[in-house]
Amino acid sequence: MHSDLIMPEEEKALFNQLVEYYKKLYPGIGFKKVEILLKPEEIAGIIYTYPGEETEATFREEVQIIADSLKNGYDTPVIILRKLKDRKDILLDGHRRLKVAFDKKIGWKALAMVPDREVQFGIEKMGKGKIADIFKKT
Repeated sequence: MHSDLIMPEEEKALFNQLVEYYKKLYPGIGFKKVEILLKPEEIAGIIYTYPGEETEATFREEVQIIADSLKNGYDTPVIILRKLKDRKDILLDGHRRLKVAFDKKIGWKALAMVPDREVQFGIEKMGKGKIADIFKKT
């Protein structure tokens, strides 16, 4: 397995940090932590957010490393924010992993933060569109 890949225990630690961060950002809102298996059609509808600074070449390189690591059992979950009312899923971490899952039309594990009530989150303004629209095959 490639040493630059994020491991499940690292992702779970990040998930717990994000939940605590969101609790501070949105006082009075509780967050349920849920582990789910996203189906390929659910992945297509996830709102893709800004993945951070990186060149397109680096992104493609990392996607290839993840794709190659699948045969060795790589399956670190992604992190999503799942809105209750419209069940809109917003990607918080795992941009390259979901690109691989979308391209290969496979399911992927996710750690989901689910708020206990409806609220407008700032991250929603950073949505670039649904994964299917961003990564559709040309």
